[in-house]
Amino acid sequence: MKKTLSFLLALMMLVAVIPVLGASAYAAGNEAAEIAYSDHLTYNSKTGYDYDITDSSIAWVKQATGALIWVPANDTRSDSEIIQQAKNADPSLANATKTFAVLKGEGTGRTPNTNGSKATVTVYTDTDGNLIMSINGAYSHFVKGTSAGSTQPTEPEDPPFSEDGEKVEIRIDTPKKMAVKFADGTVYYGGEIKEIVVGKEYVFQMCSVNWENGIYDENGNGICGTVVYRMKVVHADEFLTLREAALNDPERYTVKGMDIIDNDSKTIIINCDAANFHLETDVNNFFVAYRFHFRNGDYNKQTGIKNVVNTPLESLSVNLPLGTTVQCDAYKGYQQIDSDNVLITLNNGEGKYADVYLSSVNDYTWNH
Repeated sequence: MKKTLSFLLALMMLVAVIPVLGASAYAAGNEAAEIAYSDHLTYNSKTGYDYDITDSSIAWVKQATGALIWVPANDTRSDSEIIQQAKNADPSLANATKTFAVLKGEGTGRTPNTNGSKATVTVYTDTDGNLIMSINGAYSHFVKGTSAGSTQPTEPEDPPFSEDGEKVEIRIDTPKKMAVKFADGTVYYGGEIKEIVVGKEYVFQMCSVNWENGIYDENGNGICGTVVYRMKVVHADEFLTLREAALNDPERYTVKGMDIIDNDSKTIIINCDAANFHLETDVNNFFVAYRFHFRNGDYNKQTGIKNVVNTPLESLSVNLPLGTTVQCDAYKGYQQIDSDNVLITLNNGEGKYADVYLSSVNDYTWNH
């Protein structure tokens, strides 16, 4: 049975409590200086605990060589910036841990431990409106922190940049039943032309549209992904220089003919001198195709997704924004029987696709 945080704290007095030093104890100027951290709770639990992270702006769970880092859904930083903040604050991450995963908002993830067991971490809102982090499985410690006077913006904003300068027109391409929303509020469904300034950085998010009308908006049609991407177009000479450097770091960059994707900063750099250049929001880097099935068979059973697939469908396959937690519902004979907040992630090679690694397709199986 899960134990509450209050019980854990009492038990810690009998077992072990290792306090985390205040942010001021770390080198001046690093990102941890803006965070006030909780106690560093070391327990090596195997039974799981629930922590209240309602007022936290960051939290992490470490297990052996891997750490899962949580931030609110509206945190617009890149994964590398979030990871660096945790590493600055927790020496055990900076010195010993090399593998990280980032979870934004509600959803489920696992500590990416490469040496032994992993802990499953689920973040959800309880009946009292509190945000709870529930940990199942072995883990070495948990830390949560709260911003000192600053919060992340709920909507991304384009970086400041003069509109003066060379302008080009770029075609915006989108996957099936998805859209791209830019920070100025414009939404593109595929094939439209956008005028942009060469060298300017533009912020955008991936969206799934409402299947019934093909629309994304802020009035209940579709869902907007929580991951913030950046787009910049450059001329061929600058692009080729960046491409040469990116080819030497294949773990960080995805390099193609006319664009480079920095997977850490979520930035796509496009060669505007290439023939037929366009913004291509491709699978794996921007979205994942999810397929929903039922453990005991799919006959007369359906899956719905709030604001996207409002009329539930059997054997549903749908494109969803990568890194976003999506509310999904299971039905039998169109009567709801289950619900879950599903974190949209790449296929990890386990289970159904263990023999043939298909990261661009992921499955969710209802336990019915």
